[in-house]
Amino acid sequence: MPGIQPVNEGNMPEDSKPLMEKAKGATGGKVINFFSQMANSPAAFEAYLGFKGGMSEGKLPQELTEELAISVSDFNGCRY
Repeated sequence: MPGIQPVNEGNMPEDSKPLMEKAKGATGGKVINFFSQMANSPAAFEAYLGFKGGMSEGKLPQELTEELAISVSDFNGCRY
């Protein structure tokens, strides 16, 4: 069971709804659990999307970026 319970359209904070639409655009319209959990805090969700957007403009190849994300998640004990 996740430490932060995911929200859905019915109990999502209003300020998170446009952020969720933006996030879904990056996943082909899918809502992943991480987004549903992040949506509990519109401020955190917005900060994450800003960070993710900034990182997408970096010079690292996509494959290396994904490898780094998986390595950091593994190091932190995240088992997604």
